[in-house]
Amino acid sequence: MSITNEHVVVCLGASIMRGQISSNFVEVLAERMGKNGYRFVNQGVAGYEAYNVLMHVDSAIHLKPDYVVILVGTNDVTATLSPTTARLSRLTRKIPQPHSAQFYRENIFQIVRTLKEKTSAKIGLVSLPVLGEDLESLPNQRIRDYNALLQEICIQEQAVYLPVYERQAEYLKNNQHKAAHTFQGGIKSSLMLLIRHYLLKQSFDTISEKNGYMLVTDGIHMNSRGAAFIADEIESFLREKV
Repeated sequence: MSITNEHVVVCLGASIMRGQISSNFVEVLAERMGKNGYRFVNQGVAGYEAYNVLMHVDSAIHLKPDYVVILVGTNDVTATLSPTTARLSRLTRKIPQPHSAQFYRENIFQIVRTLKEKTSAKIGLVSLPVLGEDLESLPNQRIRDYNALLQEICIQEQAVYLPVYERQAEYLKNNQHKAAHTFQGGIKSSLMLLIRHYLLKQSFDTISEKNGYMLVTDGIHMNSRGAAFIADEIESFLREKV
C-alpha cells in the first residue's frame, strides 16, 4: 500500500497504553490492522498522568496523525486514593497542583482542544479500565466518576468515547463466581509484577490467574483478556466510516 494511503494512529497514555508491564494491545492492533495501512505510534509512558500527556502533546502533533487514541487517568485516580501515592506522583511527575477530578478534566479537555486546533485527527477517548475487580469498591466508583468526565468532554468536543470500562464491567458481572478482589494500591504489587514477569518469566496471564483476577494482573495492568477489550474498542473506532 502506498504511503499516501497510510493511516497514522498515535496512542497516548501511561503504562497500560505502553504495554511493557501490561499486555500490549497496541501490538495486537498493529497485527490486526497493519496490512490495511494503519501505522501505530505508541507514545504511552509508564507513570504518566493527564497533565504529563498535555505537556508532551506536541510530539503527537508533529506526527500529523489521522487518529489519536488517548487512554490516561488511572494514575490520576490512584493518586486521589492514597496520600502517599499523591506525594510521590507530584514529586516524580512534577504535577503542579493537588490531584482532583477538576484538574484531570481540565488537562483532558486541553489535550483534546489542542489536538483539534493543530491536527485534523479523529480523536478517541478510551474509558479508564477497571481498577481491581470489585465493581462496588471506592476505586471503581472513582473510575466511573472520571469516565463520566470523559463522556462529557466527548460530547462537548465531538470526540469519540470508547466504553472499555463498561464492557469490562459487564464481563465481570456475568462471569464472576466468587468474591472479587478490591484494588489495594501501593508500589509493592507493581514491583512484584515486574519481578515475576521479567525475572521469573511468568506470563501476564499466569500472574493474573495466580493473583485471582480475571482481567488484570496486579489490580491495574491488563492480562490478555483485559487488553483484548481495549483492542476491540479501538479497532471498532478506527474502522468506523465517517
